Amino acid sequence: MKLRQLERYVKPSNLVFIIFIMGFIGGMIVSFIMSGNNKTAELLWLDTILLYVKYGEVQYGDMLFYIFKQRIISILIIIILCMSGKGKYILTGVVGLVGCFAGYFITEFVMAKGILGSVLFLVTIFPHGFFYAYAYYSLVISFFHIRDAKIVVNQCSQKSRSLTTQNGVMMMKKIMPFAVVIIGILLECYVNPFFLKLFLKIFM
Repeated sequence: MKLRQLERYVKPSNLVFIIFIMGFIGGMIVSFIMSGNNKTAELLWLDTILLYVKYGEVQYGDMLFYIFKQRIISILIIIILCMSGKGKYILTGVVGLVGCFAGYFITEFVMAKGILGSVLFLVTIFPHGFFYAYAYYSLVISFFHIRDAKIVVNQCSQKSRSLTTQNGVMMMKKIMPFAVVIIGILLECYVNPFFLKLFLKIFM
């Protein structure tokens, strides 16, 4: 069934959730297949990273520059691709890919550290992960409700000529996901390392 036909029966918000879950399950399957019988050797990368985070010194400036570049570039790439006229299909793939990565990594953490690994995974994405999730979800839903991102650009240019309070509120809603991403970047650089180091020193 095509995506456009699915939209008749499933709300965009529910459709995004379903696609994410499908990707999540796919990521778990990929993790199990790649691990195979030699799970110990496959999961050594996690112990190496955890040791570095636990005992290493965080270079906040370099970290901020790297994360800022990665997050902003990813958003710009998604927007540019959506302006090709295939926004819904591209975002569907992005949501599925994010779910796949989430399923893959949480499975790796659990196989390496057991139940404690699932808690560790949550710590690695706290608190910035919640901000990213909200921002990307808002971005996805906004593109699901419009035919093409070019329409948004044209609407914004027309509204700027006759700016009213209502138009200002609409502009703020469109800018909000980007502001939330900026907050998430700052939290990822300056708050998450503290919680992660604290967790590793207490439990690992």
